[in-house]
Amino acid sequence: MPYTFTQAMDFYERGDYVHAASAFRNSLELGDERCAYGLALCLLTGHGLTFSDKSSAQQLIDGYLPRIADYARGGDGEACRVMGMYYSSGCFAVPDRGEARRWFALGARAGDDICARLLGSLPPA
Repeated sequence: MPYTFTQAMDFYERGDYVHAASAFRNSLELGDERCAYGLALCLLTGHGLTFSDKSSAQQLIDGYLPRIADYARGGDGEACRVMGMYYSSGCFAVPDRGEARRWFALGARAGDDICARLLGSLPPA
């Protein structure tokens, strides 16, 4: 059964990494490019997988992040969330709270409640 990015992230945030990794992989294979971030996170950390593959994680980010940014600029709230998480987490790049704030704010304006919550949880600039 295909899952949305939000459902897969819910698995990840609850610590159900096996289901999260599977959901990210399946949804990415079905064309949900936003799930590349989640699968890259699983590859980087080894969460939900039996190995950690940092080079594959970076390749996923390098390959998909520009397209995810295009979706975000087009008003896709989940894509905005991915971009905000990318810049706030420091997993794949140096954390940039200003950029994270910009993407979360765009997602909140697009109606993504999780972006609004994440925006509110960022420390002041």
